Amino acid sequence: MSFVTKRNALISALHKAVGVPVLLASQVQPEAEPPFIVYSVTADYIPDGGLGNYSLGEGATQDDLVEVREEQPTATLSFTACSVNRCYDDKGSQVQVLGADEALELATLAQGFFLHTGRDAVAGAGFVVVDVTNATSRDALELDEMGRRFGFDVRLRYTRADAAAISKLEKPTIKGNVKE
Repeated sequence: MSFVTKRNALISALHKAVGVPVLLASQVQPEAEPPFIVYSVTADYIPDGGLGNYSLGEGATQDDLVEVREEQPTATLSFTACSVNRCYDDKGSQVQVLGADEALELATLAQGFFLHTGRDAVAGAGFVVVDVTNATSRDALELDEMGRRFGFDVRLRYTRADAAAISKLEKPTIKGNVKE
């Protein structure tokens, strides 16, 4: 399974857990209505420094072999929970939402997914959580108001496998004193 396939499974599980859109950052599309979470992959492959584990497998035909190299690198994903101050009408009374509070609570909920509540979903997507950082303010000025944002980073370990077709070695035949 590729890194992107694993990442997509992870993001889908996070979306289900937090109940708001979880969107890839820096896309050419209108911004979603708050609250939402944006994420970016800051590093998809940080090698562990080892040579990897090598194994042989069967190729497409009996005469082909596949050499497989597996390793367990880490990846770093950055998540930012976004909101804005706003008011809405709830059965005739005005309700005020403080964007900073909503963004912090959403970031905390997402952190909890990686720290504990989503451990089965994280493992099912092919990852193991190595580290979750503190949620810090990442506020941004948006035209005439502040976009309230709190973000954190997650370092994940996964298995990467690369396969290469190789040919089988044939035993040399000896005719007389000459190898063929």
